[in-house]
Amino acid sequence: MANMILATPVLSDAATLSASSSPSSLPVTNLQKMSMGEVWRASDASAAYVVADLGAAKPINLVALLGHTGSSRAYGRIRASSTEAGLTASPAYDSGNIPLRSHQAGFDSTWALTVEDEQYGAMDTNHLIKWLETDHTYQFWRIDIVDPLAAYIDVGRLYISAAWQPVTNMNYGVGEGFIDPSKSNRTAGGRLSSTEREKYRYTEFKLSFSNENEMYDHAFEMDRLRGTTRDVLYIQDPEATNHLQRRSFYGVMKGLQAIINTNFSIFEKSYRIEEIIE
Repeated sequence: MANMILATPVLSDAATLSASSSPSSLPVTNLQKMSMGEVWRASDASAAYVVADLGAAKPINLVALLGHTGSSRAYGRIRASSTEAGLTASPAYDSGNIPLRSHQAGFDSTWALTVEDEQYGAMDTNHLIKWLETDHTYQFWRIDIVDPLAAYIDVGRLYISAAWQPVTNMNYGVGEGFIDPSKSNRTAGGRLSSTEREKYRYTEFKLSFSNENEMYDHAFEMDRLRGTTRDVLYIQDPEATNHLQRRSFYGVMKGLQAIINTNFSIFEKSYRIEEIIE
């Protein structure tokens, strides 16, 4: 079991992006917008890619394409290099082919024979999440996508991030649930009349054993720079892939809680994150 991670897209939002062909109305720069509804559409799902130039070599431990429409047979490949040409000629980092839906153990026909339901654990849209564990310091990153079951593919958000993984994991008692803004009323005769609205998820957790440097270098800065209006990515356990789609939250922090100095050199903070769905 790995500790939780909390990430921001600051580095990838400041990057220069280039990509395979897409409609002019759905450009690759949509990957740098918070809205999941403003997607990048790769016109050819058999040969899609996006390249990010970070401007300089930066330490990275997380790469993710969030809210994509890739099928259970789609796969991706992540590469990094100190030069753009090196991304394909001689990458310094190469993930090899990995499932585009990161909760899956595979993506080909051999894998499909081992599972009863290829859609198990999937959501309406899914994520490619690659947790690198240690820092990889390169200027250029490339993500390739192949989906043999689709003509095109849509992707909502790009994260190339130096994510925070606390030294001590969050407390037991993590809460995960749904917010349903739907409205229901009854007529005088007792008939139920409902207006259904899109549900969205939330999670609540607490970090209780951080030191001063960790809390102020990460939690403080995240509150200061992201607040309640800018997106973050919370992953409950990046190594527990079976329910990765269900237990990862792309959203905004709500009700920012104070950093509390609970004891000598021990600091605590509570979080609530609400999902962004559009």
